[in-house]
Amino acid sequence: MTMLGKFRNAVKKDVGNTSTTIYTAPAAGSYLIQCDIACTSNSGVQVSVSVEDASQGVEVFLVKNAPVPVGSSIQVIDGQKIVLEEADKLKVVCETTGKAVDVVVSLVENVNLEPTY
Repeated sequence: MTMLGKFRNAVKKDVGNTSTTIYTAPAAGSYLIQCDIACTSNSGVQVSVSVEDASQGVEVFLVKNAPVPVGSSIQVIDGQKIVLEEADKLKVVCETTGKAVDVVVSLVENVNLEPTY
């Protein structure tokens, strides 16, 4: 099989206490391969990361209220792959008021598996 796709980054600066869509998958889908969240607040924060599954109409957490110390970061996705189908969304919310975290997501977009003969 041949894997075709494009490596991409999705970034959001100053995510606060409103659920924020970091990335929405295109028609061909995506693999999320890494998600880093950095605390930019003057104090530690708690963050939640979720996937909204468009086809099932549900939102599920990858992590809920994870602590991120001041001046630090966490890796929510590291090594495993999260598959997003068309219109699925990756969302982040910080439990702290204000602009408290920055988010970087690495992914492979428009993934297509084809048999090679």
